[in-house]
Amino acid sequence: MQTQEKNLRYRAILIVALWLGFWLIALSLIAGLVWIPYTQIHFRSLNFSGALAAIAALSLAYALRPRWQKKQHANQVHLLQRDQAPALYALLENIAASLEIKAKVNIQLIAAASAYISPERNWLGQIRSLEVGLGLPLLSTLSERELSTVIAHEFGHFVGGDLSLGPWIYRTRASIANTVYDLDDSIFFLDLLFLSYGKWFLRISASISRSQEFAADALAAQKFGSAASRAALEKVHLIDPMWSAYLDHELGAALQRGAKVPIFDGFRRFCKPGIRRAEVIKSIQRSENTTKTEFDTHPTLAERIQAICPGSEPGMPPLAECLHLTGGEAATEQAWYQSWSQQEIKEVSWERYGVDVVQNQNSVRFSGSWMDPLKLSLSNLPDLAGRIDSLWEQLRPEGVSFLSPMGKRHYISSILVDWICACLTHYGFQLDYVPGKDLILRRDETTISPRELLEQAIESKLSAEYLQQFELTQDAPAQEPASPPISSTMNKEMFA
Repeated sequence: MQTQEKNLRYRAILIVALWLGFWLIALSLIAGLVWIPYTQIHFRSLNFSGALAAIAALSLAYALRPRWQKKQHANQVHLLQRDQAPALYALLENIAASLEIKAKVNIQLIAAASAYISPERNWLGQIRSLEVGLGLPLLSTLSERELSTVIAHEFGHFVGGDLSLGPWIYRTRASIANTVYDLDDSIFFLDLLFLSYGKWFLRISASISRSQEFAADALAAQKFGSAASRAALEKVHLIDPMWSAYLDHELGAALQRGAKVPIFDGFRRFCKPGIRRAEVIKSIQRSENTTKTEFDTHPTLAERIQAICPGSEPGMPPLAECLHLTGGEAATEQAWYQSWSQQEIKEVSWERYGVDVVQNQNSVRFSGSWMDPLKLSLSNLPDLAGRIDSLWEQLRPEGVSFLSPMGKRHYISSILVDWICACLTHYGFQLDYVPGKDLILRRDETTISPRELLEQAIESKLSAEYLQQFELTQDAPAQEPASPPISSTMNKEMFA
């Protein structure tokens, strides 16, 4: 404990010294620049160099100005009630007690594949309670002992004083970043000094943050064993890219459409092999291929495994689950849906999601517009695809747009895909929706991918005559009646 307190004092002194150093350099520069015109005016008339120095001093002072941020009214945090998950609360409180943590513990279920701990303080700065956030995928992929190592790791940050140092590091980082941004490409080259200092600070603060992670890992391994701690790290690293893509492209999209879908069942469907949509593939690859730098605040998985189990390399342990701590899969999902919003959403299975939600909203979206399938048939697709870039002015979103030419084309393409779906729905096709996979519409033995249809049209491989065969005829099967459209006005607060 004495060694831990000594390390905490050292880190705190270092961060404060870096913070003071930043302001000492800045104020000294301002004083030096102001001294030049002051001296010139005092002894003789102000010349060009003095005027330039005065402008530079004003520029630097403006860049260093305090950023008073308006306090936003935070959305009410809905915590997991104790009667909803008594076993999970008991687990956290036992771990806290073993670390001599006496503060009250509150739990919040979060959507990310991660965990966090946040202290709630009174006006004197004393800690009233600790809010612990636990990600849904942790409950569905980790064993109880592995989840315990994650919780112990987060409590380790609290015991080590890392939560007190965090604001110092954040504020210094923000001050340097704001100053460099305001001085960027200035004629006085003042940004170069602060950019160099900023890189030096980021390098040092990153090394401190990495040492904090190693210390928290060591505490978790000491409490629950290196095997469980290692397995938890490997599993989180394994599932995070897939879960993040699922959250962004499936679960989040369903919530925005006003649909309450089975969360864990959807993730299992999402992870099954198959041809995924292009944007889903890119999202997964982007998460998996993140390049590590010297400024990263977390060590690599390999480094963390080496520290816990010297001589070992990361593996792929079998997944488990500890949903019994929150009353099972259905109870956990219900608790999470209740935790972030009191808005009414409609419960729907993934089997019915495509027809009852996506198809319905696509049809409503184009109804009455110039792209209504009643007015603009699918046989017009080759013409639309041939002038896709010129459609921007007709289909652009409201307000100012900063999209690049490629971004504009992607935006128009997504609208055309939805319009193709609406046309095919009008012709009696039904959407076969599988989370993460490419959209497929079926009518009898005919299967169509709207995205592939658009790509072929852009490449001039489709004719209007070919597309006319899909249009609804007298003997074509009628579309299955669907439920009334679901509201799509959902907020995004739960994904922040």
